[in-house]
Order: sequence, then structure tokens, then C-alpha cells
Amino acid sequence: MKAQSFKALPVVASLLLAACASGPQEPVHYVKATERFTGTLPCPDCQGIDTDLIIKRDAITGAPQGFYLHEQRIDAPGGQRVNTSWGQWSREQDVIDFGRNLYVLRPEVGSARLYTPQTDGALQPLGQQGTPMTNHDGEAVFLQPRIPDLSAGANGSESNESRQAAQ
Repeated sequence: MKAQSFKALPVVASLLLAACASGPQEPVHYVKATERFTGTLPCPDCQGIDTDLIIKRDAITGAPQGFYLHEQRIDAPGGQRVNTSWGQWSREQDVIDFGRNLYVLRPEVGSARLYTPQTDGALQPLGQQGTPMTNHDGEAVFLQPRIPDLSAGANGSESNESRQAAQ
């Protein structure tokens, strides 16, 4: 009888240890190492500026590591139609509105650009005075986050939009 109870002891001990080890799960906080934003910004002498902004962060700490900005003027009369810049960016607190955070892009060539992150993930570009940019109708403009399509069909021949249109 004692031999059978000793055989059951390791099983009971394993179950007790397994029950103790499965405590509450802590949420996993991940860092978006690369984010991409696109949109059309206002232009005084053209139809708008198609903007594609990629910001990079350290994958472990989330610290800013650099940016790439590609801009293309729509229907620009003469002059340079495409502008590409890169450099460093930083997160800073607005000195006028302490509740507002800023992304300050400092390109290797040219002047700094200001953006403020929105709760929905978009970036709102700011003018030189720190005021939100608006279009010709006076509406605020935003760069929208672009999230990669990781569905099974993303690498295949049909896109997510074409699958939705077919339904």
C-alpha cells in the first residue's frame, strides 16, 4: 500500500507545481520598430503633396532611431516635384500645451518638421508656429498609419480589398 502512495506522490507534486506556476498573465507590451504614415498635405501652389513617412524606433527600448520622408507634389507647375529626406527624430513635450506630445523630425538637409500623434494613431502635421495644418477648406489634415496586411492572401495574387469587393 505504501509503495503505491509513493508512486502517486510525484504526480501530485507535479500537479501542485503546475497549478502554482500558472499565475495571472502579464500583458505583453511590444514596440513598433517601424511605423509608416501616408496622406496628402496642403500645398500653396499645387493640388497637394503626397506624403509617405516612415519612422523607426529601437526594437527594445522604443527610442527614436531615424526617419525617411518621401514627398511628391501633385500637378506642380515646374520646379522640383519630388523631395526625399531622412534624419533623426525625437519625442518632445509641447512647451505651450503640456498635454500635447510632439514628434520633431530633423532632416540632414532642411528645416525641422513637427507632428503631433493622435489617439487614433494618426499624425497631425504642424506648421512653423505649431498650429495644425489645414487644407484649402480649413479642415485639419492628418497622415494616417499604414498597417501591413498580414492575411494569408496578402502574398498571393489577390489583395484584401479585391476579396472584400467580391463578397
